[in-house]
Amino acid sequence: MTAEARKQAIVKAALPLFAQRGFAETTTKDLARAAGVSEPLLYKHFPSKEALYLEIQEFGCRASEPAVRKLNEMEPSTLSLVRLVFYLMRALIVGKPSAIPEWDTRHRLMLNSLLHDGTFARLMYKNRFDWFCSRIEASIDVAIQSGDAIPLPIEKGNAARFAQHVGAWLALVHLPRNPAITYNGSREKLLDQAIWFVLRGMGLTDKAIATHYQPTALTSFFAQ
Repeated sequence: MTAEARKQAIVKAALPLFAQRGFAETTTKDLARAAGVSEPLLYKHFPSKEALYLEIQEFGCRASEPAVRKLNEMEPSTLSLVRLVFYLMRALIVGKPSAIPEWDTRHRLMLNSLLHDGTFARLMYKNRFDWFCSRIEASIDVAIQSGDAIPLPIEKGNAARFAQHVGAWLALVHLPRNPAITYNGSREKLLDQAIWFVLRGMGLTDKAIATHYQPTALTSFFAQ
């Protein structure tokens, strides 16, 4: 195995440990065992536990999914707004499309980060979510101009953040094997209702939602 391949293997093995235990409770001995290497070899690639954790933070913040690139290329519009919300909420609530690290691991890393110094969470929001906010803001402006949405006394950037909070909390309460909150219906039904809730909260009219929020067409768009 090349040095770079070994580094990536160590990072992937370390992700679940940091996600489950947090930074402070994870030892280099645990990390080496999970990666199937000796501690000296671990230190050869990462001089400290902090260095490995920093690499994990960077690894989790790389936005390379084809769907993200498609969203990044869209012009602001009502349809773009619906696509952005659909992608965000579906990723958070049902974990689609699949990602590396897995969504469950990402949620646990975020939660552990928020319970400690927040470094990983800040990086994720800055590197993975800020661009979402700016595109949602621009699309809300266009939707208002076209009559597809009504102006609201809510900062448009906050509307985007509120949407993320709804999806993230729904994901977090489902992390335990026995969910902390019981919702009516399947996870897919919950996703549908959450998207309606968020789009209405952003000011979209019923007509605009009915026109642009077509789950089958949106799923097909991201699958292409």
